Amino acid sequence: MNRIIPLVILVLFSTNGFSAASHSQLEHDFGKPGDADKVSRIIKLTQVDNMFLPAEVTVTEGETVRFVVKNGGNHKHEMLISSMAELKKAANMRRMYPDKEHTEAYLLQLEPGEQKELVWQFSTAGTVDFACPLPGHFKKMRGKIIVEKK
Repeated sequence: MNRIIPLVILVLFSTNGFSAASHSQLEHDFGKPGDADKVSRIIKLTQVDNMFLPAEVTVTEGETVRFVVKNGGNHKHEMLISSMAELKKAANMRRMYPDKEHTEAYLLQLEPGEQKELVWQFSTAGTVDFACPLPGHFKKMRGKIIVEKK
């Protein structure tokens, strides 16, 4: 019995529902919101109704970039940066709860014709994925960010 209580507490506090810190304020394996004064370059992306252009970009480990994302399509789109596993979870959540408000720091929501910016610092070398997790968009609207070792 003495072992069950700590286990229950650990499970409760490791889930998003009981997290004390806002999910959008945490650092992730792939980086964290960047300081706009430390941006080394601008990367422009365009969303169309079935893809991102370009669908692959390269950054350097530790680099802070400003993504300028324009929705050139006729439908609402999102750009969410994360691992593919997390992107799949987000796409499933969008299908189950299409009207839920999402506020992740690594998410842009754009109406047709709209342009927004996201400043991000990539802390670890590897590959980071991005996608539009909206229902019907996720299978085709994907891309990769290659984070090269410094």
